Amino acid sequence: MSIDLPKSPRGARLGDRPAPCGYCYFCEVIAGREEKGIVEETDATLTLVNWNQFELGQVYVIPRRHAATLFDLTDEEAAAVMRAIRRVAEAQMRAYDPDGLNLIQNNGVSAGQSVPHFHVHVVPRRKADSNWGNGPPHIAEIEGKQPLEPARPYRITTQREHEIAAQIRQRMGG
Repeated sequence: MSIDLPKSPRGARLGDRPAPCGYCYFCEVIAGREEKGIVEETDATLTLVNWNQFELGQVYVIPRRHAATLFDLTDEEAAAVMRAIRRVAEAQMRAYDPDGLNLIQNNGVSAGQSVPHFHVHVVPRRKADSNWGNGPPHIAEIEGKQPLEPARPYRITTQREHEIAAQIRQRMGG
């Protein structure tokens, strides 16, 4: 009996290979066992919508190969991640017209890394109507600050992730 595996936006079959390490949420996404709003896939990277939308359009860029921190990436992977960041940042600027953009990358638990797979947050920022407060709650806590309660709900559904991914994808060049 044949099983139909879901297709990714690039048409790749998801879920047809095991995660290369023990449990890693991002490896599970790459393997197709966790559903996410995928903005872009390349042979080396995956760009996906963050389910915590402190700012509309917030995404992660991750390498396909499991690498826990910046220091575990190859030079080629690091370059591929930066190329993906630039592509998605340009699309975010066209899609949301933010006042600025943050690139956030945490290495190690004490630096606020919550998933043990290298990832860069690409966050469109606005002066007005921001839900960021004093930053992500886990970072505020590490810094000894009382996290500010966001002005509006920030955790989104998978369906909303797919909608945001489509908005950004529509504005990607090439």
